[in-house]
Amino acid sequence: AAVASAVAGCGLLGAAAWRRGGGASSLAPHPATAPLGEFIRADDEGEKDDAEEKEKGDEEDKNDKEDKGDQAKQEKAKFGHRPKSLNSVPVTNATLEKMPKKSKGSSSAIKIDEDGKINTYYLPGATVVDNGKSVEYRPPYRFYLMKTDTTDYSKEENFYKPIFPGKTFSVDMDFRGSNGPSCGCNINFYLVDMPVGFPGKDKDYYCDAQCFPDMGCCHEFDMNEGNENVQQITDHACTGHYSQDSTWKCNKWGDPEVKITPPEFGKGSGNTIDGTKKFTFSQRFDVHGNGLTVTTTISQGGKTLKKTMNSNGEMQNMLEKLQQGMAFVTGYWTAPDMNWMDGESCGSGTEHCSEEPAYISNWRITSNDSPVPSPSPNPSPNPSPSPSPSPSNDVEMTCGWCSSGSCGGC
Repeated sequence: AAVASAVAGCGLLGAAAWRRGGGASSLAPHPATAPLGEFIRADDEGEKDDAEEKEKGDEEDKNDKEDKGDQAKQEKAKFGHRPKSLNSVPVTNATLEKMPKKSKGSSSAIKIDEDGKINTYYLPGATVVDNGKSVEYRPPYRFYLMKTDTTDYSKEENFYKPIFPGKTFSVDMDFRGSNGPSCGCNINFYLVDMPVGFPGKDKDYYCDAQCFPDMGCCHEFDMNEGNENVQQITDHACTGHYSQDSTWKCNKWGDPEVKITPPEFGKGSGNTIDGTKKFTFSQRFDVHGNGLTVTTTISQGGKTLKKTMNSNGEMQNMLEKLQQGMAFVTGYWTAPDMNWMDGESCGSGTEHCSEEPAYISNWRITSNDSPVPSPSPNPSPNPSPSPSPSPSNDVEMTCGWCSSGSCGGC
């Protein structure tokens, strides 16, 4: 009986050792120096310790993620989410008379290469130079892309509204040296669903997703805004359902948002793209069923950055407006609290824009999967204004950035 008991004890002990990872090597003869129940209890307690250790690790991982999330929220709060006011001034008949001479161009006709054809449109009040190929920007003005040289913004038919889905928009941007547009400066081009049904405080029938008092409230897609320190692209759809604030009609913070800062973009040669030197900004809109993908490519001297905004509910909502056509707005404004845009590079203190000029040239709109036209050095001298071009509704555009449906800042 004693021999049988010892054999049984060794067998159970070996099984316990196997269960705890010892494998075949753990089945060597073992002296039966403790009662069988103690071996089994020890094994069960070991497994319990392992489970508790795993649970503790999972809890630490969860806490770590929550800490990082809280830190991101604190950073957002530190720099602010969006502008508190719109500091740009539209060009109307009234403001045109008051504009300083250096801000008032002799011509507002802008030549845009559309699939190899040079078409002429207008940015009333803007300084267009280099035979219509380049726009000089100085604060605090904003301009609208029009079919004719008119400041009557009450009529939708006066605007030229490119249908961007299925197309790629490209320009060359030049901030001209280390003393160019600094922290606190905002050079931009974006799309809004204007005109609205009332003139508003600036008498230009303007609207955007910030829904400022005495201005319209509408969809806004920020194709680009930035300075020598940052480039940012933001989708501001208007679904009316936002957890951040139940009163919002539009997403004031934006989703998705792409923010490109050092070491990818910034002042100096230590960045992939040096913001003090000329670079090419290209944005492609691609449609896949009901989904929209926007891919932004910034290139300079053989170096390239690509950021993609993938489709989510907000992007799908914006796609409907893009396919209908939206007003193209471009300008330059300043603020002491532009930290919501450039805080990662410039810090959280009061900012002072240098107000140095910026230049955007060689405007191109290309159908996707078609060759991108090279800037023409000598466009036809006197092209006649195009009568309201009708781009195809079958449009797409890409922009590179996040890899999952809903994207945050990056």
